[in-house]
Amino acid sequence: MTLLTHILIAATYALIAALVAFVFPGIFENFDQVTALILGTGIFLLGVQFHSIYVWKFGREDTVSRLLALHQDYQVSLDKLEDSKAELAELREKIYKVDNRQNTEIISEMHVLQTLLGQVIEKSGKSLEQKDNPSSDRQAGSSTGHQQEPRDHSDGEVLNIMHHALEGNKVDLYLQPIVALPSRRIIHYECFSRVRDEEDNIIFPSQYLKLTEDSGLVGTLDNLLLFRCIQVIRRLGPRRPGLKFFCNISSVSLNDQEFFPQFIDFMMENNELSDRLIFEFSQKDVLRHTPLVGRSLATLGRRGFRFSIDQIIDLNMDLADLSSRYFRYAKVAAKLILAQEANIKSNDLKEAFSRYDIDLIAEKIENDQTIVEVLDFGLDYGQGYLFGEPRLSSNTRLDL
Repeated sequence: MTLLTHILIAATYALIAALVAFVFPGIFENFDQVTALILGTGIFLLGVQFHSIYVWKFGREDTVSRLLALHQDYQVSLDKLEDSKAELAELREKIYKVDNRQNTEIISEMHVLQTLLGQVIEKSGKSLEQKDNPSSDRQAGSSTGHQQEPRDHSDGEVLNIMHHALEGNKVDLYLQPIVALPSRRIIHYECFSRVRDEEDNIIFPSQYLKLTEDSGLVGTLDNLLLFRCIQVIRRLGPRRPGLKFFCNISSVSLNDQEFFPQFIDFMMENNELSDRLIFEFSQKDVLRHTPLVGRSLATLGRRGFRFSIDQIIDLNMDLADLSSRYFRYAKVAAKLILAQEANIKSNDLKEAFSRYDIDLIAEKIENDQTIVEVLDFGLDYGQGYLFGEPRLSSNTRLDL
């Protein structure tokens, strides 16, 4: 009740008392002035008494109402506190599980890397002993494209460089963008390995690839590249959820009876990587996959992993078979695509692959003229030096 209401009530019974005290004697002859004053005073005091009782009662009800409201707020606060405790306990449990899971993943990766490094050091050591005869040296291959011209190294020098690079953690991960066309927006990356010598000069695959194949090192290097890629994925976390990394797996790795089963087990235990990793195989290797390799890759496919076929030399492929084997990407050199211009109408090539949910990527695009001609085929994705050279992963802004 407001102050104005109290004033009006007080004014009402004060007015009634005044009328009785001063007006009644003139109206009623039986009322003398003294009796009227006494009666008026009594009426005023009675009004004050009733007004006080009403104020006390109203105040008591208001106090009770406030106490009930406070009690309800207190109960709500208790409920919220209990909910917060439950959420905190659940959060602690989740953090504990995540920490345990991450620790398990790190330990698992360290075991695999330890095995790999042991294999590399053992194999490279044996190869060094076999290659210590200078008469067996041969000239290394040359690089192509926009890469710097490599120095010539003998076989023994290359193996020695690789031995020390692997021991000294000088095998780096390089990333080359795969872009959407025609916007040239980066959507994926392909992974490459680069080896540094003791002076931090880069040794390109063209210089050591054949030698590592002969010495049995290439499979181990492929898998080191894979785990370098996994480390980048871990650092990337939930950013750019659609960004994928294409990692080439050689036939040597697939047929490594010691490592390949361990690799499959590791991927099965970490199938959350399926959203990021695309395993890539050359057309030649895809055509000669053994039944064991096919079953192992199918197991990964059922767990969400997808594959890419590259180094395509013949477009006459069984696309339905590729799709059933979880291949979702195909990389074709722009030169090979343009060579089909007389035989294939625009968009027919893309539609043929799209019919089986396979995205066609035109690679080795190195100039604007090539991209103009490739766009006539309606292709959605491209890769090549025109869009970016392979760059060191630590210098690549993956969070854009």
